[in-house]
Amino acid sequence: MAWKKLAEIIAREASYRSAKERGKRSFFRLSKGSMVRYNALLITIFTFLSVSMGFGAFAGRDLSIVMLTMLSLMDIMIGILIMALNTQVLISDKLLDPLFRLPISEDDVRKALSWVGIYWGEAALPFVVIPAGLVMSLILKDLTFFLSSLFIALMGLFLSLGLGYLVGSLASRYTRSLKGRTISTLVWVLALGIGFLIGPASSAVEKSLSSGLNMISWIPPVSFVFMFQDSVALTISLAYLLLFYLLLRYGTDKFWNAATRGEVPLLKVSAKWSIRYGLAAAILRELKITVRTPRILASVIMYSIFFPLSILFPSLSVSDLPAGFREYIPILALAVGGFESFSLLYFYIMEAAGAKSLYSLPLRRSDIAILKFLAFSIVNVPLILAVGATILLFPNAGILPFLIYIGSFAGSSLMNSLIYANMLPEEPSHWSSETFGRNIISILMIGEISFYFLVGITTFLIPGAMEKILISIISLAIVWLIDAFLYRWGQRIL
Repeated sequence: MAWKKLAEIIAREASYRSAKERGKRSFFRLSKGSMVRYNALLITIFTFLSVSMGFGAFAGRDLSIVMLTMLSLMDIMIGILIMALNTQVLISDKLLDPLFRLPISEDDVRKALSWVGIYWGEAALPFVVIPAGLVMSLILKDLTFFLSSLFIALMGLFLSLGLGYLVGSLASRYTRSLKGRTISTLVWVLALGIGFLIGPASSAVEKSLSSGLNMISWIPPVSFVFMFQDSVALTISLAYLLLFYLLLRYGTDKFWNAATRGEVPLLKVSAKWSIRYGLAAAILRELKITVRTPRILASVIMYSIFFPLSILFPSLSVSDLPAGFREYIPILALAVGGFESFSLLYFYIMEAAGAKSLYSLPLRRSDIAILKFLAFSIVNVPLILAVGATILLFPNAGILPFLIYIGSFAGSSLMNSLIYANMLPEEPSHWSSETFGRNIISILMIGEISFYFLVGITTFLIPGAMEKILISIISLAIVWLIDAFLYRWGQRIL
């Protein structure tokens, strides 16, 4: 089919441009971009997660339904992020432009847009749910869960593709008006906020099942579990599948309109410009780009503010904390500070085509890293204050966990910034997620999460409050030693 080939060409073109622009001396490059290897990596990760949660079936049928609900929302969240972020690449890198000069029908290009998400990682999405459904069916000796997981995976694919294209089309329309940027930022916040529904939705499903409410069986994804037993659930489930398929068609059409109408027209106002230089001007530039890029601003809001607070507040709200919980507050503060640094990547991606101008300046890679780190820290000042106040609210927590949190946030953020700065292409190029390689980004994130996870495991194995504090301080020292090495490495001119 011609349109499937077009989708493959579009996806591979993005990887080719990345590999071409990345240069020969890039830092920590594993291999050239590959859609097959990228999907294989995601499939491995998703399968491991899915199978692990599938073992929840040993606790009974109700918990299995709760687990499927969690995985379904996770599936949709990941899918929307993959699509929404990549549609920005399609527009910003103008990957569709060459196709418009070829004797290819509009219908084939539209179908290619629907299929290209498969090459970006959507092919791995079914493995978020289906392995769990298979494990649950084997444990419970009930084929219903496996069949339900197939329909849930199809629903997630339709919904994530449709919403991903829709979010991408809306987010790409507005860049120059305050009202437009506000609307676009809210759209991104809503898209990114789906992940925060996992906990409340799972709790609601668990309570409904335990109380015997029948209405829950009519709401997806739970309805897909009951569709083989209840005719109403079957009808509703099939109707939702049709609705989400129509959403996919609508989202593709909206994105097509956004991708083919050219650049957003400039506002009809007189141009104002001025020349500024120095550290303050450079940081101000970073902040302006952040505020004027809705996708970046929404990502920072969600992952740097809501995500860490969502980890801390549930523990704070528990009236009777477990005995000895105070000993683990330093480790919790260390991990939260480290996790907040992941969204710093967006401060590099937001440069887009404007990154080419940075190569004309006498900037070292370490200079770029410091500027991105400082801008990221300034944007996160409200977060630092909120998380710091939350940590201090823990009973008898003291000031030390807050200092560990600050050290972890600063050290991890600087480390990520230095890593990405050292990975920048040698030649002037457009910066996007393809610049660094999706495999490498995933491996870096998994590596950092594993580091904090291992630190946490170590504290469980070693008793004593002072020992746990010492482990936290040693972990911080390791992060800052890595920073020193990377800073030295980044003394090369960009």
